[in-house]
Amino acid sequence: METLNAQNDAQSNLPKGVKARLDQGNLTGDIAFSPDGTQLAVACDIGVWVYDVDTAIGLNLLVEHKEYVRCVAFSPDGNAIASGSIDNTVVLWDATSGAPTATLTGHTDAVRSVAYSPDGATLASGSPDNTVRLWDTSTGEIKNTLTVEQFSIRSVTYSPDGNTIAAGSGGDTVLLWDAATGRHKATLTGHKHIVNAAVYAPDGETIASGSTDRTVRLWDAVTGETENTLTGHRGYVWSVTFSPDGTTLASSSSDGTVRLWDTKRGRSKDTLIGHTGSVRNVAYAPDGSLLASASEDNSVLLWDLS
Repeated sequence: METLNAQNDAQSNLPKGVKARLDQGNLTGDIAFSPDGTQLAVACDIGVWVYDVDTAIGLNLLVEHKEYVRCVAFSPDGNAIASGSIDNTVVLWDATSGAPTATLTGHTDAVRSVAYSPDGATLASGSPDNTVRLWDTSTGEIKNTLTVEQFSIRSVTYSPDGNTIAAGSGGDTVLLWDAATGRHKATLTGHKHIVNAAVYAPDGETIASGSTDRTVRLWDAVTGETENTLTGHRGYVWSVTFSPDGTTLASSSSDGTVRLWDTKRGRSKDTLIGHTGSVRNVAYAPDGSLLASASEDNSVLLWDLS
């Protein structure tokens, strides 16, 4: 009865537009929807919580890391979960059973970001140890190490076609590599401070980045030129994510808000207010009907966008 009451309390007095609140554990990093949109993985201080999206009930707690978990991602087929921790490791999990299947070691500092290639054969991990490591997901072996002099890696992502890896860096830049060869392709410059996040639009033609300089930038993914600079956040921009149809960009900030932007016009569409702390991560459900936001107030809010 106490558990049921706690769940009911968590869903009472929700902010306007919020479908549900998830608040088990101290949140420490990323969130990620499963490819079918039925589950949400949440990085926290004791492991990875996996929630049922419809009921907002925790289904499983994945515990293997020795320190708090910083990042999490589902494989494209939904059969596996990858998590990175400040214990310098990446753990791969069976998404159905919740059992760990491999521990990937090699980073010499915290793992801040993980991303699967579109075909699921490779996992990229980024770290303040100035490297992006590429892992074979079937064997757990290292395939390549991309090294950046002096600059920590804050985020990693693949282009939709899987040909390019993009990373936000502590050097105020977005770095691009050829995913197959590891060759450095381009450095996107324009931000005035650390780039905390960089993501591709679904069509692969645009890259969005969020920075400690409080701005979001939209870049032409081919030329590397800035298409637009979005201003309005009053704090650091921690995370950016495109809607599945690419028409909207969501950004989260230390100012406690989530902003929705019209990607074509470069204008603010809405500001989502409901968190009481810095909002560290945002993620769209695969069908675009929900937006999840994770905050230092130790809650994840599911916003109904339908």
